[in-house]
Amino acid sequence: MHWLAIHLPALSLEALAPTDARAPLAVSDRVAGHPAILLCNEAAAAAGIVPGMRIGAARALSGSLRVRRRDAGREAHLLEGLALWAGRFSSQIVLAPPRGLLLEMQGSKRLFGGTLPLLRQVREGLNEMGHHAILCMAPTPAGALLLAEAGRQKMIRDLPGLHRHLASLSLQQLPLPREQQEALQNMGMMCLGDLLQLPGPGLGRRLGRAFLDQLDRLLGRRPDPRPLFRPPARFHRHLELPAEVESVAALQFAAHRLILQLSGFLTARQAGTLQLEWRLVHPRGEVTRFRLGLLSPERCPERLQTLLQERLERLVLPAPVREIGLTVERLEPLAGRPGVLFDARAGSEPEAGEQLLERLRARLGEQAVTGIRLVPDHRPERAWCHCTPGRQAGMDVVWQLRGERPLWLLPEPVPLEEQEGRPWWHGRLVLEGERERIEAGWWDGAPVARDYFAARTPAGGRLWLYRELRGERRWYLQGFY
Repeated sequence: MHWLAIHLPALSLEALAPTDARAPLAVSDRVAGHPAILLCNEAAAAAGIVPGMRIGAARALSGSLRVRRRDAGREAHLLEGLALWAGRFSSQIVLAPPRGLLLEMQGSKRLFGGTLPLLRQVREGLNEMGHHAILCMAPTPAGALLLAEAGRQKMIRDLPGLHRHLASLSLQQLPLPREQQEALQNMGMMCLGDLLQLPGPGLGRRLGRAFLDQLDRLLGRRPDPRPLFRPPARFHRHLELPAEVESVAALQFAAHRLILQLSGFLTARQAGTLQLEWRLVHPRGEVTRFRLGLLSPERCPERLQTLLQERLERLVLPAPVREIGLTVERLEPLAGRPGVLFDARAGSEPEAGEQLLERLRARLGEQAVTGIRLVPDHRPERAWCHCTPGRQAGMDVVWQLRGERPLWLLPEPVPLEEQEGRPWWHGRLVLEGERERIEAGWWDGAPVARDYFAARTPAGGRLWLYRELRGERRWYLQGFY
């Protein structure tokens, strides 16, 4: 097995989402019982501020320094979102709090064209979401994570290579209790290589069996089972914005991060979605909601981002936005798409047409772009209905109408003037061909009994009209050819 460790050294700072990276910013936490600097950005470091410094001393170095308390809850939320995103690369994901993830990559390398292309895509995805990460791949999860936390970006293929890289690590980098660290220092041990030269039984008597088991898991001598991250049954994520946003264009970066997380979540579940529920929270607690619908199940982040952009362009914000949320309740089966064997353009036209329809519906509204399907009813005004474009709504019925039908039906039939027993419309109408009799509707309380004709106007136009068979037996215009 090969494990990829993703270490996020700046997660505490990234979780705060600073609005201006040029302004000095630091994250504080309690160190040895006193508030101190935990992490700072480059602008603060340029002023001489370093981790471990007391807050008062840091403010003395930079009067414009902003110090924000560490938010462990927000870090955990962000780390869980990254685990959802990582579902596009691996089915076995392990949370390694407070700043790490582990991904088992043995089964993914062939899918992504090899180890290097896989690592490149992981790196690009992390950069796209604004994270600085250290990546290390190794045969054991503990070894990969330890090397990544030590700042070693390596791709180690076997256990002997792992042992060589671990040997140079300082013992202070091992996750050991303080008592064991002091015991090793008293023995003259400085690095892990010194420790590996000692006989195991002697180490066990001095430091305990638990220490030996931990060392064996690190070196791959014993199995190292870890609880896997289990994604929730539905996707429900939110993201607090660094500052109040007043334009919809500025929402797209935050929304893109949620879309990437959704894509990984859906990939891990081998599913897609037909509907995304978006939620924009305003400063006073008001919420703006809108829905993004699709014609077929989808999880491609680029396609979802394009549709969202179209929808945001017609969204009017009633107030600034301080938080954005995304919910997907229902998942639709969606297996991986096979590649095209020959011409890359083969089979692409239906998908392109579907994407065009989705973009039009996102830009104009779902009610503005609909499909039309036939309904098994002889009455012309009831022989069709609206449906979702590209999909059948209701019964799948092969329905063939008798006679020639016009393309344009009027919303309501228009009564025609009658002279000398003949219908008139901008002049006398000449009836063509045979009549078509329609008698239907007795079962639903809207019966009709009509004789339909095609007719030609004096100007040469063609109309579709009918004469009632009951009552006043009047003529009506119903459509145009």
